[in-house]
Amino acid sequence: MKSTILSFSKALVAAFVLTAIGAAQTNPERPVASTPAAKVALPLPFQPGETLVYEVSFSKLVFSGIVGDIKISVLKPTNPEAASIELKAEAVSRGFFPTLLGFKVKDTYLSTLNAEDMGLQSFRRTIQEGKVRREQTANINRETGRVTFTDRNLADPKAQPKTKEASSPSWVQDMLSALYFIRTQRLAEGDVVAIPISDGGDLYNIEVIAGKREEQKLAVGRFKTIRLEAKVFDGRFIKRSGEMLVWLSDDAKRIITRARIKTSGATVIAELKRIGQDGASSPPGAAQGESKPRSSRN
Repeated sequence: MKSTILSFSKALVAAFVLTAIGAAQTNPERPVASTPAAKVALPLPFQPGETLVYEVSFSKLVFSGIVGDIKISVLKPTNPEAASIELKAEAVSRGFFPTLLGFKVKDTYLSTLNAEDMGLQSFRRTIQEGKVRREQTANINRETGRVTFTDRNLADPKAQPKTKEASSPSWVQDMLSALYFIRTQRLAEGDVVAIPISDGGDLYNIEVIAGKREEQKLAVGRFKTIRLEAKVFDGRFIKRSGEMLVWLSDDAKRIITRARIKTSGATVIAELKRIGQDGASSPPGAAQGESKPRSSRN
């Protein structure tokens, strides 16, 4: 159970790949293929100031409950002339299980993308999980096709940072930016979107497969959605077997409304609970014009 909380935040941001069950990543050790920039449908379905808040719950056998929240935001550019998109995710533990174990999570993720094709330029992660304190950064040199990844142990002032340099496609994503990139895709049932992911200086190739249209009732309103299956298990990004489903609203905004992970007998669900602009959250029902419907579980 403790390993569940240990990996909690990473799982949240990793496209809701809640590796919270302790799944380890693979080490691909394979040549990096040149990846052309993917097409981005304009206008973008999100704008600076958009904030989405999700409640995350965990269940396995007789254990179930809330384990935390994640907030993802599109930031206002610090340099408007840089033609970039800045994303932020904050993962915070709460609820019975983190309190019982005395294990707190407070992680922050920042990603900077090229505004034209949403290709990753850099990311920074500040990790606070129990006694663990780390800062991880990556910079993508799109001209030379190289990535420089640095890992710093903030809990040990004497520790030297570890740096890894490796080949990288000129167009690549991290797990936070992939959440927003998939929102730019206008998907029909059966469509497959390939996404190269840079993590820890390694390259992972995942696929997102569009499924059927479904209707959901959440605390923030009623949504028509399209169900997506993210192929991240079985060695693509996570060694073990499992299933990851993500639901996108089937409208102009294409908001991620819900995600569900099943692996090793456990289920993790992230469900949209607030929609905000510049930090202001919408009231229940404001998303799609329906007031306070009961939440459904798929």
